[in-house]
Amino acid sequence: MRENKYFEEFGKPFPASDVSWRLQYVNEQRMQGIAVPYLDARAVADRLDEVVGQNRWKDSYTPWHESVSGKKTKSSQLCTISIYDDELGQWIDKTDGAEDSDIEAVKGGLSDAFKRAAVKWNIGRYLYSFNTVWVAAEARGNSYVIPESENAKLEKAYNDTVARMFGTAAPKQNNTTPPPAQKKAETPPPAPAITQPQNNGDENADVYEVRKINVQNNQSSMLLFGKGKQFQAFMQGADERLKVGTRIKNVNAGRGQNSYGTYAILNSYDIAA
Repeated sequence: MRENKYFEEFGKPFPASDVSWRLQYVNEQRMQGIAVPYLDARAVADRLDEVVGQNRWKDSYTPWHESVSGKKTKSSQLCTISIYDDELGQWIDKTDGAEDSDIEAVKGGLSDAFKRAAVKWNIGRYLYSFNTVWVAAEARGNSYVIPESENAKLEKAYNDTVARMFGTAAPKQNNTTPPPAQKKAETPPPAPAITQPQNNGDENADVYEVRKINVQNNQSSMLLFGKGKQFQAFMQGADERLKVGTRIKNVNAGRGQNSYGTYAILNSYDIAA
């Protein structure tokens, strides 16, 4: 079998209409948050059908582990996506797992595991390389959603990023099929807790040094070093005082996590001497 036989075809960008967005972090004071793109299971299955054919792939699920949080017990499952390779005459497997989700627990967990396994086949993996996109947030029950007024902004951000990454525009939706209904199954999770300032501004304040910084579309992403660790941080807007080598203290930040690890959302800080 040729190395990475399906890698290129699986990795092609999806039409913007196949991509949904959810809030990964919310600043409750400003009612703004970071939007991240994701695919639903239908789009992933369609890509598998298109590239290898309906009879050349299959998915299977096995129990993984259980975790207890308070009075709730969450189950987890592993999904294996197998593709039949004619050259080898055998099935090739890739596996990943996910916990039951908060909405439609079992169905959501199976869907998440399926999509994570698909990423290992390079389906939708490019979505993890998107820059931070800040949008307005709207309270709904105990959670937050992205208001429809932000749809045009998100579609432009998606198309601009695809053009930059692939050197070509995102494909258009197939006009022979009706547009998909608005996706409601995956409700954004509640905003992560906001950490309090780590000190009162005295000389023993924790200090973090800016190692890298990039400002784009009025959003700042940076690499900070402090307390013996290096980590990613984001901030809405730009601060001309922040440059490589600048040190900050009295940091008030939110904390989030994605597939690449933990990151910080800067709410306030002081410039250290």
